[in-house]
Amino acid sequence: MTTMMPATTRLKWAVVGWTLGFLGSLVGVIVVVAIQGVDLGGEESTPELVLGALVLLQVPLWIGLLGTPLLARSRGLNWPEQIGWRMRPVDVPLGIAVGLLLQLVVLPLLYIPILEVFDDLDVEGPARELVGMAEAPLEVAVLVLMTVIAAPLTEEVFFRGLLQGALRDRFGPVRAVAVSSLAFAVVHFQVVQFPALLVIGIVHGLLMLTTRRIGAALWSHTAFNAVTVIALSV
Repeated sequence: MTTMMPATTRLKWAVVGWTLGFLGSLVGVIVVVAIQGVDLGGEESTPELVLGALVLLQVPLWIGLLGTPLLARSRGLNWPEQIGWRMRPVDVPLGIAVGLLLQLVVLPLLYIPILEVFDDLDVEGPARELVGMAEAPLEVAVLVLMTVIAAPLTEEVFFRGLLQGALRDRFGPVRAVAVSSLAFAVVHFQVVQFPALLVIGIVHGLLMLTTRRIGAALWSHTAFNAVTVIALSV
């Protein structure tokens, strides 16, 4: 008989993972600033320093988000059934198509009324600054690893797999998609991009809900981030 971890237990794991990851990322930033002795936003900062600080910000967060479900696996978390850790061939074209649609059609339409009201918003600013930091080949490799591979894998496993799955079994699908999407948007700490992140979370949540697999959402996230990096690099 296949063992299943109760929804309440999975929610506790999710809270622990997010908390540890968030605290770890804060410690990482404090450490790098203390060691370098400069303000990351000041004149003495360099692209290498800022990119390094971002790595120290993200890696502990990802360790918490991905490490938690990995550790919970040894405590009874069933990844194929409760995380949706499965993929079918159709998930690849489906996910890529959804990611491109989000990036090229849905989000531009979403921001038309927002920019009518707040015409001075720079929606692409944070992403453009991040891409601009990567100049040397190693820096480009780190950027691609972070944005196109690590971020989609970690965030989809945690938010759509662990968190949404537990919320679905405990409170139903509507609340599960709503809460997990909100948590996904909040954890990025980007006010201007919040509406876009919320929409992305909802779409990926619906993909996960309808397919019961993480594959399509993972490929959508990967395609979306890849288009961002490519578009801002040319």
